[in-house]
Amino acid sequence: PREHYPNPQSKRNSMSYTRTFQYQKECATDPIVTSATSGVLFTVLDMVGRNLPASSVPRTIAVYGTFIYIYNVVQCPMEAIHGRQSLLHNMLSAGTIGYLGVRHGSLGVPFVDASFFYRNPQIAPAGVAFLVYGGMAGALAAFGGKRL
Repeated sequence: PREHYPNPQSKRNSMSYTRTFQYQKECATDPIVTSATSGVLFTVLDMVGRNLPASSVPRTIAVYGTFIYIYNVVQCPMEAIHGRQSLLHNMLSAGTIGYLGVRHGSLGVPFVDASFFYRNPQIAPAGVAFLVYGGMAGALAAFGGKRL
């Protein structure tokens, strides 16, 4: 599997390796199982926390799993361009998904009360979503040991 925290002595993690077809293929296929598992886990949390109706479970699993998969796969071309992994890729990926999800009406802005946007109509919810989702991803990537 794709190594997330490169060992400088490893030829596999050299700048040119991230640009190979093999790396990009692994980058696109490695997150499939973890995305599906995460989709199930987050749906279970929704069922407990929000009393999610059973009829919504398949769609909710698919939405969560798809968003997590896209979050991972969007980073692949960034890794190829920069020749390494970076927490900035995590931030840009999550921020973009948050922005598009709020613009589309599929996601909300976590940690921000909806009344905030009524009191401040000049602030776009999608822009705040970019910052919140990107910030969360950047923090988690930093805690996981990724560098800038």
